[in-house]
Amino acid sequence: MSFQFTGNLEPTQEVIKIMKLSRLVKSVAMLLISAMLSNSLAFAAKRLPDAAVMKAKLEHRGVGRGVRVVLADKTEAKGLIGSLGEQSFTVKVKNADQPQEIQYAQVTSVHNDKLSTGQKIGIGVEVLGVAVLITAIVFVHEWDKPWKIGI
Repeated sequence: MSFQFTGNLEPTQEVIKIMKLSRLVKSVAMLLISAMLSNSLAFAAKRLPDAAVMKAKLEHRGVGRGVRVVLADKTEAKGLIGSLGEQSFTVKVKNADQPQEIQYAQVTSVHNDKLSTGQKIGIGVEVLGVAVLITAIVFVHEWDKPWKIGI
């Protein structure tokens, strides 16, 4: 199909339909892109957990127990819970003179200070499994070698 210039600069009806369709497709694409970006930006903005939830988690753990808390500025405080107040709690950090006072609103997560018994058992089972696997591989490798007697 070849086109020849006829001297008429007016677009034909076909060209006008294609241009309108092209505008429609561009408009829909822009709308979808903006919707996707706004949705992803909304999910990217993380909210801090409720202070009451963090307080309940720390109260459940109890005074004198080991704890590791992650704060809003991504720092960690690790030690023993010294006291629990209405708006804050204290953590007695090892080798520190004074306990560190932390507001519940600053806390983003609460974790155990040490491994639980189940975690320790899991690690032991994994180490034992790897040892058995290595022993089996070595045994099979040595078993397949022909025994040579002699010369």
